[in-house]
Amino acid sequence: MGYSDREYMQPDYQSGPPRMPGPFEGAPISKWLLIINVTILFLQILLTGPGERLQESAFYKFGSFTIQDGIYGFQVWRLITFQFLHEGFGHLFANCLGLLFFGPHIERWMTSRAYLTFYLLCGVAGALFYTLLFFLPGFIDNYNPAVPMVGASAGLFGILAAFYFIAPDARILLFFIIPLKMRTFAIGYLIIESLAVISNWHNAGGSAGHLGGAIFGFAVLKFPPLKEFVINLSRIGTGKARRGNRKTRDATVVRESNRSPLELSKEVDRILDKISAQGIQSLTKQEKEILDKARR
Repeated sequence: MGYSDREYMQPDYQSGPPRMPGPFEGAPISKWLLIINVTILFLQILLTGPGERLQESAFYKFGSFTIQDGIYGFQVWRLITFQFLHEGFGHLFANCLGLLFFGPHIERWMTSRAYLTFYLLCGVAGALFYTLLFFLPGFIDNYNPAVPMVGASAGLFGILAAFYFIAPDARILLFFIIPLKMRTFAIGYLIIESLAVISNWHNAGGSAGHLGGAIFGFAVLKFPPLKEFVINLSRIGTGKARRGNRKTRDATVVRESNRSPLELSKEVDRILDKISAQGIQSLTKQEKEILDKARR
């Protein structure tokens, strides 16, 4: 080994113990979603008049989604703004906890722009699914068109569906105590939310939003044309939207992006084993690109 090949002579060498990556490493959108949600709740509180509840403030009424205003009144901005409003600290805490635990994994897997587009579209799908069930007889019978919908839950359920899709055997701790596979957790939650809608439980409208976000999130990853739509939508303004005649390189990138983090980890391990046995000169161009991507 030459002097310049030694580890401590490399430009990115750091002395001392390796730095542990933060929870938002490579996931800036996840961090900003949390910051924005918390900030907006404090703005809600500050802009609520004396003696008013949060739900009675002009700020809340302007941004919440209702069928009366969002659909009949065609105030389409509400399909986005309602996702950043919350009923209170408990509501905010539950949603932020989910975004913190699951959001960064999906963002790193998707890329930040695609993740933001995916998250917001899942929220929109939640509101539209709630609207659809509202007009179907037998569902959400105790609601009226003026009942507001708020919260990040629909987008969060889309993230949970994506996490289930890419890592169904991942283990999570329910209530920080009970170990469960993601598959069990997702199916159980889906059953509970479905029963809430069918049986018209207290928060049937919210559960309809959760189901809409989850269904859309799963459909995006399951059906390539829908996934392509989300990817192209996220690229608007960058000049990178794909056209009809895609190059072979684009197809390769798509196949790579379809891999779960576990599959990529196994591929990196295989490449490292190959370096140990045959040297770095034995790597193909594609293997070098995968290794370089994993280092970032």
